[in-house]
Order: sequence, then structure tokens, then C-alpha cells
Amino acid sequence: MQQTTLLFCIISTSFLVACEKLSFNSAKCNSEDTRKLVIELINKDIDQLTSEQVKTLINTQNITLDMGKVRSTIKQLDITINDVRTNNSDPNSKKEFCVAELDIKIPSQVIDAANESRKLSDETDIAQQAVLDDLKFELNQLKHELEYSVQPTDDAKKIYVSLENQNLISNFVAKITIDSLTKNAKQSARQQAEQAEAEAAQAQAQAETEYAQLRINEAQQQIDAANANLNLVWNATTKEIRSQLLDSQKTWLKKRELECKLQGNNAEYGEEQITTLNCETEMTNSRVDQLKQAIYQLDANY
Repeated sequence: MQQTTLLFCIISTSFLVACEKLSFNSAKCNSEDTRKLVIELINKDIDQLTSEQVKTLINTQNITLDMGKVRSTIKQLDITINDVRTNNSDPNSKKEFCVAELDIKIPSQVIDAANESRKLSDETDIAQQAVLDDLKFELNQLKHELEYSVQPTDDAKKIYVSLENQNLISNFVAKITIDSLTKNAKQSARQQAEQAEAEAAQAQAQAETEYAQLRINEAQQQIDAANANLNLVWNATTKEIRSQLLDSQKTWLKKRELECKLQGNNAEYGEEQITTLNCETEMTNSRVDQLKQAIYQLDANY
């Protein structure tokens, strides 16, 4: 993003101030006025980019940041222009093309907060991201070879400065600024998500428990009905016939107990009781038919 601004003497928030006269050296790559203006332009660029990112957060994630805190964080940046070189000059004007090392030192607390925020979003930390973006980042300090141009007006009352390749580093710093300020919002969002997930899991577990108990109750009702039917058949015959069938009935009862217990033990987790009850119901219903047949045959002999 290329930007052009003006300088008279003392820089204001609009980057334009009045001054009766500028010296010839004010329009040089390495002049104090030019350095100040370059730094102000970098700050303005970062400010604009953070504002755009805040709007994106509002639209996409419903996260709102206090712009006062955003600008306060930007003011904590220590921006310097070092190793200034005049790369070229326009032979038809007083315009100079400049190269310098742009150093931006970011407070450690901002870096730490940004890294914590990025971790919450499963993003790489600042140092790793700098490597991916081909930026030099050491000891919380970004270094970038900045290109810019400076040119005085013909009446030598104003200076025009234009930045050429600041976009990458400005974007990077803007993102760090936003990340550092969204940490609390992301933590809150994660806590809410975890709470919602826990509540959903609890509701699911409760529903599964209730359903399992419903199945157990149903299985219990079925075995109760089968046992009642078995007792009805057993008691419907004579004492003499029951006496003849008593040993086989005791053997069958023990067999039902052991066989259904084995089936229950081999069932899937959570299905043990239902499997046991269903086994008992099936065996009991079969026993009712067997018992009826046995009673019928014995009764025919009397």
C-alpha cells in the first residue's frame, strides 16, 4: 500500500504542519524530517490495517475491540530508521530514492499475548510466522529493508515522502497487535464452546442413561411376564405331576441362570444386564412350551 504525505516542520496527526522555511537538507533521504515522516507513515499504515482487521473481526467473528486500546498498543511500538542510503536520484528533479533498515521493536507483553491468542486459534507463533513470511524477527524486533522516496516542492516549503514496500511488515505488525488484544475474547469464546460441549455431552449421556434404563425396564417386564406365565403353567397341574417334573425344573432353572450369566458376561459394555434378561425371557418362553408338552404327556398316563 503506497502512501504519500507532506512535511513542513513539526509533524501533526494529519502529517501536515506549517513552517516558514525548510533547509535544503530536509528533503534528503537521511534528514531528520524525512525520518520522522517515514516513521509517522509506518504508524499510520499499521493503524489503517488494524482498523480493517477490526472490521473483519466484527463481521466474521462478532468480536469487537476498543480502538483506543488498539492505538495505545500501536504507540508502544519502537520504530527506528537506520542505515539510510540514497539509492538513486531523479536527474530532472530533486527527488531521491532511498533504502533504509526499518526496525520495529514490539513489547514482550504484546508478543506473549499475541502468541497465547494464536495458540488458542491453533496458529503458528510469531517467530514461526515471521520465518514463513520471510521477515527477520529476533529478540522481539522486526527488521525490514524499506524503500521510499523523498521530494521537496519547487518552492521548498513542503516535502513529499512515499513508502514503496512497507505493506508486508505493516500487515505483520497489525496482525500481532490484533492478536494480542483478542486473547481474552478467544479465551472467553473457547470457554463458552467447552461449556456448551460439556453440556451437550452431559445431555447426551443423560439421554443414553435414560434410554438404557428404559430398555432394562422393558426387558425386566418381559422376563416378569414370562416367569408369571411359567408359574401359571406349573401351578395349573396336579401335585403328583409337579413332583415328577420337579428335578428337571430345578435343573433347567440352574441351566438358565448359568447360560444367561455367560451370555451377559460376553455382551458388549453396557449391554450385560439387557442381554442376561433377554436370554432368560427367551429360555423361559421355550420352557413354557416344553413344560406344557411334558404335563400333557404325564397327564395322559393317569
